[in-house]
Amino acid sequence: MKPLKYCLLLVLILGNSKAICQTLHEVSLPLTSKIEMKSNYGAEYSVYISLPAEYLNSDKTYPVIYTMDGDLTFGIVYNSRVLMSFGREIPEVILVGLAYKEGFENIHSNRLRDLTPTKWPEVQIEKFTGISGIENSGGADNFLNFLEDCVKKYINDNYRANKNDETLVGYSLSGLFATYVASKKEPYFNKYLIASPSLWWFGSSLPVFSDTNKGLPMYWSVGSQENQETMVKPWKKLTSELKSVGFLINPEILADEGHVTAFNSAFHRGIKYLFGMD
Repeated sequence: MKPLKYCLLLVLILGNSKAICQTLHEVSLPLTSKIEMKSNYGAEYSVYISLPAEYLNSDKTYPVIYTMDGDLTFGIVYNSRVLMSFGREIPEVILVGLAYKEGFENIHSNRLRDLTPTKWPEVQIEKFTGISGIENSGGADNFLNFLEDCVKKYINDNYRANKNDETLVGYSLSGLFATYVASKKEPYFNKYLIASPSLWWFGSSLPVFSDTNKGLPMYWSVGSQENQETMVKPWKKLTSELKSVGFLINPEILADEGHVTAFNSAFHRGIKYLFGMD
């Protein structure tokens, strides 16, 4: 009789499991909201804003991490921040992710418009990237102005953000954008995390960095398995030049990482380094 009892018990458990599993709830990220913004050049963006766990119970100001390519990286950045803050490897921070309102639709044309510092002919872009129909590029200055005048202003006006502790995170094409911003005379950010930057866009003329940013902590990374000619070689050249003239950088080649996987390691290693400098 014992086997029969066990079979009856199992039937009862499995029979009830269907009813239990039918209760579904939408998952949302705690203390995280999304706003929509439109630029003066017509592009529409979604801006994700995630507050630290203690934000509502304190009156402190917090460092802000601005991460580009939010469509691709915000989930990674959010989870890394939760774990690292919980483990006290970094302080509590406000996290801001910039994404496109239309999501992945037209993401190549949007990124190539916003994140490139100079204009390339459509045929040159297609030849180099395999992506056709890209008519607009070289809009990095417009995007930087939008970031400064709209996004950062909104964050500083509506949240307890520390204006003296702002980090820019860029990866791939947005790493190219972060490189361009970091090279400028005006210090737009206090820290930079530049992962797998698409330095091939500069060709043989890598940017000359202003000495005004020499004292700003910068973390640079590239995956060891990324394309050696287009990604690793110019990365080595630029980081070596910056280090030789006294820039405060920590360059790392991430072992066994390709272009797609390198950002996972780059973010948590970079953020730990940058906030360890405080």
